[in-house]
Amino acid sequence: MKRRLTRIGTAALMAVGVTLPLTAQPAQADVLTVIAVVKQIYSVYQQFTAGGSGPSLEQAIQQITGAIQSSRDAIVSQIDLVATAGVQACATSAVINFADIDALSPDNLQAFAVDTTSCVTQAKSLVDVVTDKAATDNLGFAMNVVGPLALMARTKAGLTTPSLKGVLVAGNNTVINKLIPDCQLIDLNGGEPGAPHIYRYDCFAYNGDEGLAKLQPAAQDKATRNTSRAVAQAALPQLA
Repeated sequence: MKRRLTRIGTAALMAVGVTLPLTAQPAQADVLTVIAVVKQIYSVYQQFTAGGSGPSLEQAIQQITGAIQSSRDAIVSQIDLVATAGVQACATSAVINFADIDALSPDNLQAFAVDTTSCVTQAKSLVDVVTDKAATDNLGFAMNVVGPLALMARTKAGLTTPSLKGVLVAGNNTVINKLIPDCQLIDLNGGEPGAPHIYRYDCFAYNGDEGLAKLQPAAQDKATRNTSRAVAQAALPQLA
């Protein structure tokens, strides 16, 4: 019999850090769209940095711009859930202004690269201290929407990227760890006498999504498939 676990350690988490207010989540279709787009733009960035037959800088920028513009409403709606006004504003600005990155003068391009970098570091610093999972989730989305845009902007502006990559790696590891769902090992047959035991891990994310699998990591991933934890997991290999 499936049941949701009581979350462990909530009191300890609430004793430190910052808690941002809860906000309503967007429609699942919008969340899935944002997850798909962010995974896509990280993939484009990785293909660009790999060289070889990958896209050129201009081609990569065009591909990322197209992906963002095709789903801009869903992305902005997701960013709007961030409770911190500064991160919400800088992330939205990054999405809007990236479309015109080729029209920026060298000075404005460097300013854009620095501003988007600051937006990422601000989001990451909040991810480190918030205790509410919904707040962590929303910040994780914002950080990863802006992350590849900042990397591309810095590259185009002739600035270095390793330190920013390090910030994104650290921030995404924190998102992954903070959004780990509650799990329990259950017997799908309910322990009926004479019935074969079928054990599965049953996990629930903070948003109520469930994941059921033989292995606990697989169940955790299924439960958090509609959160920024899924984005963070996809981003880490692209930042290596």
